[in-house]
Amino acid sequence: MSAARRDGASGRMLPLRPHPLVIFALGTLITATASWVPSYWNDEAATLRLARLPLGELIAFVQHKDAVHAAYALLMHGWIGLFGESEFAVRLPSALAIGAAAAGILVLLRELDRPRAALLAAIVFTLLPRSSFNGVEARSSALATALVVWGAVCVVRAAVHGRWWRWAFVAIAVGASVAVFLYAALVIPALLVLAFAASRGTETVVRTAVVRTAVASIVGVGLASPVIVVAAGQSSQVGWLSSQPVNLYTVVVEPFFGSSWWLAGLVIGLLVCGVVSRATSNTYALVLACATWIVVPAAVLLAASALISPLFTPRYLSVSSPAIAIIGALVLSSWRRRAMIAAAVALTLAAAPAFVEARTPLGKPGGQDLRGLAHLLQQQAEPGDAIVLGDRGTVSLRPRIALAAYPDAFAELDDVALIGSYADMGTYSDRLIGGDALVARLASERRVWVVTPASGASSISDARLSEAGFERTRVQRVPTMTITLWTSAVQ
Repeated sequence: MSAARRDGASGRMLPLRPHPLVIFALGTLITATASWVPSYWNDEAATLRLARLPLGELIAFVQHKDAVHAAYALLMHGWIGLFGESEFAVRLPSALAIGAAAAGILVLLRELDRPRAALLAAIVFTLLPRSSFNGVEARSSALATALVVWGAVCVVRAAVHGRWWRWAFVAIAVGASVAVFLYAALVIPALLVLAFAASRGTETVVRTAVVRTAVASIVGVGLASPVIVVAAGQSSQVGWLSSQPVNLYTVVVEPFFGSSWWLAGLVIGLLVCGVVSRATSNTYALVLACATWIVVPAAVLLAASALISPLFTPRYLSVSSPAIAIIGALVLSSWRRRAMIAAAVALTLAAAPAFVEARTPLGKPGGQDLRGLAHLLQQQAEPGDAIVLGDRGTVSLRPRIALAAYPDAFAELDDVALIGSYADMGTYSDRLIGGDALVARLASERRVWVVTPASGASSISDARLSEAGFERTRVQRVPTMTITLWTSAVQ
């Protein structure tokens, strides 16, 4: 049977058959485009704070907090040691991971004899807003997604070829993905269905492949058990998930399409067309695997949130985005070439606004301009000036985050409120003083920069500064923050 017919196509097969390394390079290049433009934000500042710790302190830190990010932090510790802390350098591993995931999707579908859908799926995945956002985010989501995809590739190859060392690769891939992101374990049921879909031969052969996938997955989870055990004792740190809204939009649209509801509508319409036209009828097992890949993680997280404690936030379903791309590509590949190309162009245009928005200066959640604050102080502050960075209000919008994101901008300033580093506290928050103790420290200062959230309270009131003999000299604003220079009236 021809490849075009195996893909359910009624027209000619796409003439392009690029090498996976080409897809990896293109996926990385596209994703990394303008990755340096957005300012760092709270989550990325947390990555930097953890990764720049000396190795011994990093390991000690994750034993108290954020063990779930230990594997990624260790990777980034070595990475920034080699390549520095510029926005491009710190985000590049995520762009590389998206490229690797796109290449893995291509390989996966070729292994399953779906060459026409393979290239389409890689393209759709790269263009998904969740992929384009994760690819410019210095967090572990992109890496976890890539590991899950290549875990699926390992399963399919092992099921087809049956060599023992291929099953070892399955265990390693599962272990690595779970160590990077614990909920990657929720994709294991989909791996079992993939083993069923890929196996060829008697019922015994198929059953053996599924059983071996299960065993290899259990071994993989065992490999990640040190992270799992330590993280289990830190469950209280996800209390913030209780404020995450859970509704149809946050479960169906946001995990894969961000705010691009129009793209979600287009893709859902595409999938409905596929069901109505039975475009995926000859790929039942693969579609079932992808459906499991999508539904099981969402269902488990939602059920656990309802019955135990809040565990859901949309980005936790990032690892399911390859399955969305694969099903969409299976439908597209069943169409005639002109219709397929027209649909692909429509999807690209619909995805473009989210791609561009994620690469604007304020493209990160909350729209906070930490880099703008850092640059302003670098240009206007004098060596030895005091700085009081707001540490109140919404956690992700506190001005003090800038100190973690752009420490060089504050190197010559006097952080007068600081009495204990976050590294010594075992949290991401420094130990600070306020009230009379802070006012007393300001007695010897000539100039004080006070940075407050635009809608939040200051760490020290204007009245206290005036009483201490300071006069408001200058007030400036950057997105979400107000910067005020106070000058001592006593020269």
